[in-house]
Amino acid sequence: MQAQLWSELIAGARDVHYMVFPRLLAVAERAWHKADWEHGPAGPETDRQLNDDWTNFSNVLGHRELARLDSKRIFYRIPPPGAR
Repeated sequence: MQAQLWSELIAGARDVHYMVFPRLLAVAERAWHKADWEHGPAGPETDRQLNDDWTNFSNVLGHRELARLDSKRIFYRIPPPGAR
């Protein structure tokens, strides 16, 4: 798993945090979590499993992980609504 950070305009740690969080958490989740829907045939059941995984991940991110970043004073970016 790999994620890019184009650092030409990054002046310090605060800018790095803003550019990578919470996206880095999503990359880590995809790298570590092997879901049943990844290797099964496409179809309604696979779509349901994918949506369930997304719902679980987004709830954990919003209710636990962002609070953890706040407690560590890590400056992060919340993307605009409309994630898929």
